[in-house]
Amino acid sequence: MKLTISAFVLLICTAALLSTTEGQPTGPQLRCKCPKIYSEPAIPAEKVLSLRFISAGPHCKNDEIIATMKKGQTCLDPTKDWVISLKEEINKRNLKSQQ
Repeated sequence: MKLTISAFVLLICTAALLSTTEGQPTGPQLRCKCPKIYSEPAIPAEKVLSLRFISAGPHCKNDEIIATMKKGQTCLDPTKDWVISLKEEINKRNLKSQQ
């Protein structure tokens, strides 16, 4: 009997805790996503699966480019010429795949 009551109380407490956190926005991330920036040597476009662009704003004063590759993600230096070329090449590749 005591075990049943304890299990019931535990179930009620868990449900109450979950209902208070469900569906609430987590709020904006007010920091840069790229603490370290990769700049050299250039990464070939064939190794890059996708690029994500994050514009400068209240969360971070820098534009950020995050490259996704098979082995993970890397933040790229958006001021480097090879990164600008890579961005254009990936955009062209994405346009071709959408057609």
